[in-house]
Amino acid sequence: MEELEKDPRIAQKIKRFRNKQAQMKHIFTEPDEDLFNPDYVEVDRVLEVAHTKDAETGEEVTHYLVKWCSLPYEESTWELEEDVDPAKVKEFESLQVLPEIKHVERPASDSWQKLEKSREYKNSNQLREYQLEGMNWLLFNWYNRKNCILADEMGLGKTIQSITFLSEIFLRGIHGPFLIIAPLSTITNWEREFRTWTEMNAIVYHGSQISRQMIQQYEMVYRDAQGNPLSGVFKFHVVITTFEMILADCPELKKIHWSCDILTHGRFKWHLNEKDMEMICRALLVYCVKHYKGDEKIKSFIWELITPTKDGQAQTLQNHSGLSAPVPRGRKGKKTKNQLLLPELKNADWLATCNPEVVLHDDGYKKHLKQHCNKVLLRVRMLYYLKAEILGEAAEKAFEGTPARELEVPLPDIDYVEIPVDWWDADADKSLLIGVFKHGVYFSERSPFPEKPHNLLHISSRK
Repeated sequence: MEELEKDPRIAQKIKRFRNKQAQMKHIFTEPDEDLFNPDYVEVDRVLEVAHTKDAETGEEVTHYLVKWCSLPYEESTWELEEDVDPAKVKEFESLQVLPEIKHVERPASDSWQKLEKSREYKNSNQLREYQLEGMNWLLFNWYNRKNCILADEMGLGKTIQSITFLSEIFLRGIHGPFLIIAPLSTITNWEREFRTWTEMNAIVYHGSQISRQMIQQYEMVYRDAQGNPLSGVFKFHVVITTFEMILADCPELKKIHWSCDILTHGRFKWHLNEKDMEMICRALLVYCVKHYKGDEKIKSFIWELITPTKDGQAQTLQNHSGLSAPVPRGRKGKKTKNQLLLPELKNADWLATCNPEVVLHDDGYKKHLKQHCNKVLLRVRMLYYLKAEILGEAAEKAFEGTPARELEVPLPDIDYVEIPVDWWDADADKSLLIGVFKHGVYFSERSPFPEKPHNLLHISSRK
């Protein structure tokens, strides 16, 4: 206990532990009530200020645009000055001051000196002896222009060692920008530790398109009086993001000149060819068929769709008939024992190259895919029906680039009474159908679908 009490962070850790315990108790004792997260009313960051005049009194009124803890940027709100934490306002005002632009080169390798004792970081935090050794090693490799990997047991402070390493670079006059790429489940901890240990401005780049646009507008760059971004100078020192954001090829991140051009090499530039996509799609659908608990017609249809033909040519699916009728999703009612087409499975030699247990490495992703396997198969079935029964020859022409207005798509006679907008007509319906087939229906960021769902419809014609 004496050792724990010496740690200045122990009070905050105990507070977080007790909050989690209270939340879990609430969940198990009152399951029918919505759990309210107290973070939702705690100011995370102030993004902007607006000064207006009261219509009645003529007095100046100040509002701040507030991002709340544990909520995305898109849920930020304008709040009166008296309702905002003054410390957060002061933090915001300090970030509005344009810093002096001064380029500092990385020091020579022979100028490295080992730190014998941990310096005192923000909030009087200090590194433990073994953490100091790890940070010294990172700094030594940086001075000597060597890449390195810091590995240790969980819970021993690798994140803190990495953050204090960047802090040491920062204190030497190199103010970034620094890029942290981490799993989604850890980015909140990264941000919290940056705030706890350093004075660096670290922002999390993640979320919906609206949230990312707000980050770009308020958090990333300084602007002149006309609102134009100033080039070469950033508001932030550190960007924390996820592998998914990098793999999505975000142009906003690529515009930034990082000291290490990590975004242009390695696995982040790995592009899938058609054969890779076929293998992944087959593995994905095999996994979904294995865990699907709905209509057997759908299971048979999907299995036939993903089974390669002997001659490598396209085939007409025998199990497609009758798939235009609505199909139960299988979420309610009696669950039947899952049988994965055992006769066909024994003869499926092609499974050796697209076994989902081998191809799909991420257990978290597989858990998510299992939860949504019914939705995946029903959407694939919908896309195939759209191709085979509605678009016909127009489907291939659409992929070849023929404009929708030049394609012949038979549509039933429709009385356009309930329409989205006044100008909606048959051509709009045709464009919508072709667009859905080419690009898929809308999927959230956590959708189990690949980026190009139409690939799922072409794998049956390949070996």
